[in-house]
Amino acid sequence: MNGRLARGLLVALICSATAFLVVLRMSGSRIVWSELRGVSGSVIGAALALVVAGWASDGARISVLTRAIGADVGFWSGMRMSIAGQFVSSLMPFNAGGEPVQVYMLKQEGLGLGEASAAIAMRTLCNAVARVMVALVTLVWIALSGAVWHVPRQMKAAMVTGFMLYLAIFTFSMLLVADPRRIETLVAPALRSRAAMWLFRRRGARHLLGSISRSVAEFQNALHHYWKRRRPTLLLAVFLSAAGWVAIALVPAIILAGLGVRAPSEQIMGNVILFYMASSYVPTPGASGFAELGFAELFSLIVPHGLLGLTVALWRFATYYFTLVVGGALVVGQMLYSRTASPVEDKTRT
Repeated sequence: MNGRLARGLLVALICSATAFLVVLRMSGSRIVWSELRGVSGSVIGAALALVVAGWASDGARISVLTRAIGADVGFWSGMRMSIAGQFVSSLMPFNAGGEPVQVYMLKQEGLGLGEASAAIAMRTLCNAVARVMVALVTLVWIALSGAVWHVPRQMKAAMVTGFMLYLAIFTFSMLLVADPRRIETLVAPALRSRAAMWLFRRRGARHLLGSISRSVAEFQNALHHYWKRRRPTLLLAVFLSAAGWVAIALVPAIILAGLGVRAPSEQIMGNVILFYMASSYVPTPGASGFAELGFAELFSLIVPHGLLGLTVALWRFATYYFTLVVGGALVVGQMLYSRTASPVEDKTRT
């Protein structure tokens, strides 16, 4: 795992640096010390506070979901799991890997594998529901405000396509959860096709089918438990998820306001939410490369070209590299603590 994270970090840095240079060259902007000094420290602090608020909402969500199944996982433990999971997913293709890490950390808290998987499965479900809800509410808000959606045509098409794809996958997943027998009628024939066998190899296709079946079973069991017995907890988790997404969507608004760029908050939030949906399918770690280029294109009609490079840099630092720094310190500290604690436990046992 450590080697994969290191390779992911290297790829992320190379892709980000290349994309950032392209943004600077294409926009004609530049970042000099005088511009950096002109950025108010309160603006940076507010942007980082919103990121921390996103962690806090996710930590509270993990805590309430695990407490609903009888586990004693506090807020700070949940927040630690949130940061560690986001750190790992930021260094993996398609932002994958965070959920298994959180399941592992919940097992260390004393939960069984089934309980931990159920809690994280419901966390994922609540996160997806909240993301769709926030996106739809923001789009309706934009439509009712009568404002013009200032987004380049190509980027608008990409974001709408990403949103529709995300919504389609979400709907398809819910259909499988509602009736797992659909796996055999819908998914299995596709994975048993010649193309799937060639792409995944025969053993890989069977392994993938088994993995989908287990994941759907975990979702269904967790959903049954929470919806039948802990419905208020499930609704609270959705609310916390929505609050976290609103906090992340407000980061660019704070940065743009600090740079003196006026733009409607609802448009900024709509752009960011749809952008995150589209970037979910980028294979680079943390969507590096696409994130910088896509964000620059997304706000090219709002931000003056002379400030575009600085805006991209501040946004990416707050929402990505800040997570890498804090999450990396947390993960390394946890590894060092585990190594020093193990010999002590061995001596105690002997």
